[in-house]
Amino acid sequence: MRVISERDLKKLKAATRFSVDGAGGSEEFQKATRVRQGQLSKYGLAGDEHMETFMPIDVAVEADLEAGSPVITEMMAKLQGYRLVRDEAEAPEAGLTHRDISALNAEVGDVTRLAIEALDDGKVDAREKRDLMRELTDLKAQIAVIEGKLGSGA
Repeated sequence: MRVISERDLKKLKAATRFSVDGAGGSEEFQKATRVRQGQLSKYGLAGDEHMETFMPIDVAVEADLEAGSPVITEMMAKLQGYRLVRDEAEAPEAGLTHRDISALNAEVGDVTRLAIEALDDGKVDAREKRDLMRELTDLKAQIAVIEGKLGSGA
């Protein structure tokens, strides 16, 4: 029996998706790492077919560096009961971009759309709750990307 739960594995998958998205998406990020686009996409998929496929540590570090925020690393720490604290209060290497805000807006839109659909019949069923939780995790990851780019000096 594994020590890590399926729920925690899905959290890692979500963090991976957002780190790769923050790094410009799998098509762009493949230019900065040793893994190609198709495989990068599989690392973020939470379906049964890809639940055992995770990003290698070196590629995860590269994704976080390219994204400008330790999204995957932070999730790994959180799953072990830790939180990351920036070592120095220096300005983030990659500043906030229009792409960051667009990604945030897209995530807010996804959560809003799913919530409205879920409430259409007056109740939130198990599938809708699972989908909403997944989208909320994605939204939190995008917020973390932006927070990382803004740094702690704001």
